[in-house]
Amino acid sequence: QDVPMNGNYYLLYGRGETPTGPSPPVLTYHGAQSIPSISDNLIEPDTASNEPIPTHPCPSSPSPSAVYRFTATSSSDCVQSSCDYFLGIRTNDNDPTYLDFVLEGSATGWIGVGFAPNPAMASADVLGCVVQISGGVAIVDAWNVPATSEGLNNDVRDDIQNVCPHSASYSNGRIQCVFSRQIITNDTAQDVPMNDDYFFLYGRGDIPFFGISPALTYHTPFMIPSISSNMMTPTNVSSLLV
Repeated sequence: QDVPMNGNYYLLYGRGETPTGPSPPVLTYHGAQSIPSISDNLIEPDTASNEPIPTHPCPSSPSPSAVYRFTATSSSDCVQSSCDYFLGIRTNDNDPTYLDFVLEGSATGWIGVGFAPNPAMASADVLGCVVQISGGVAIVDAWNVPATSEGLNNDVRDDIQNVCPHSASYSNGRIQCVFSRQIITNDTAQDVPMNDDYFFLYGRGDIPFFGISPALTYHTPFMIPSISSNMMTPTNVSSLLV
């Protein structure tokens, strides 16, 4: 239950009031007026410099029973817990300027969704969940760069990580994560506005066989991403089959 302080983590800054019940003060769930801020980027505690605490508090996490108005599934007869690929998108109940995302599927490396102006992998804004060497799962905000003469590049992590992680897990070959992202962020270079039209990219992959640190790498055989046949708007889409 103690993470190594030479790894990369989102830092959570929180505070709360004394519970009104008979229990002694503990690190209870924060109150409505004391919602923690979350660092914009993954930070390594043993080498980190000072940074301002973000002034944009993340919205509340969707409940486990939340209904996602848009879902993309790998099969018409699967449910979230059994699909090889499942994506859900909804408007956050607490703050309508945010969208909630859930990603779940069968993979040992990563699962993600991309938003691109063309039906291709390059130059896409990507949100994904990546299994770390430690066994934990990082929720990342990335950008797909084009292939070069030297081969296919990994994802490039955005300088500003505009995702609000809520939960993430990896167990028995399945990845699951829940997070939120603003519809329009302050990163105009690498975050597309979610109220515009894009091709949706649905992908997952296993841990690279050549031993590098897990990342949103090029998809592995038999896990080739699907691309939506039409452009869609993340803030206004209906469910479909991947």
